[in-house]
Amino acid sequence: MKHTLEDLAEYHFVVDTDKYGTKVQVPLCPSGENKPVTNANRREYVDLYVRYILDTAVKRQFEPFKRGFYTVCGGNAFSLFRSEEIELLVRGSDEPLDIASLRAVAEYDGWTDGKPDGTEPVVSWFWESIQQATPRDQRKLLLFVTGSDRIPAMGAASLVIKLTCLGDDCGRYPIARTCFNLLSLWRYESREKLEAMLWRAVHESEGFGLK
Repeated sequence: MKHTLEDLAEYHFVVDTDKYGTKVQVPLCPSGENKPVTNANRREYVDLYVRYILDTAVKRQFEPFKRGFYTVCGGNAFSLFRSEEIELLVRGSDEPLDIASLRAVAEYDGWTDGKPDGTEPVVSWFWESIQQATPRDQRKLLLFVTGSDRIPAMGAASLVIKLTCLGDDCGRYPIARTCFNLLSLWRYESREKLEAMLWRAVHESEGFGLK
């Protein structure tokens, strides 16, 4: 806290919060409204303030989540995991994307050839475009297709993306269905058109529709 002693004199051990449209002050400690913040106790004030914001203020909302989480993931084995391992299991890995592994396990539907990677130009262009994209754009595309910008804890080979064919070239965007890790493509006439339509959809998408 970079405040002068004069600034600190305006603070007390309370936090302002909104309760049903009314601004109220919540004491951070017993008689906090009467306890001024000083240079000597400012660290205590910060610690109590942070604890209130991250713990006390959301405790009522957090408890149902906690009960549900332990219902699904509880048990003696749970205590064997470190916090970072639990995060990996819940959120997935943020390691660089292995595009080659994603490509190797991809599935296809609606194409003339059952294995269109190599026979359908738009499919080859798609994978080449992703391979050459920046890591940031790769994760944006993964989010667009799967609903998450992380791969499963088991690695890219355990994430199966399905590419389906919508029909011949047209001026419409690709369609993603995140519930099924599915991306539907048109047979765009050139790689440039595929990339223009694909990346615009990825960058401007929000939820299930376009901005």
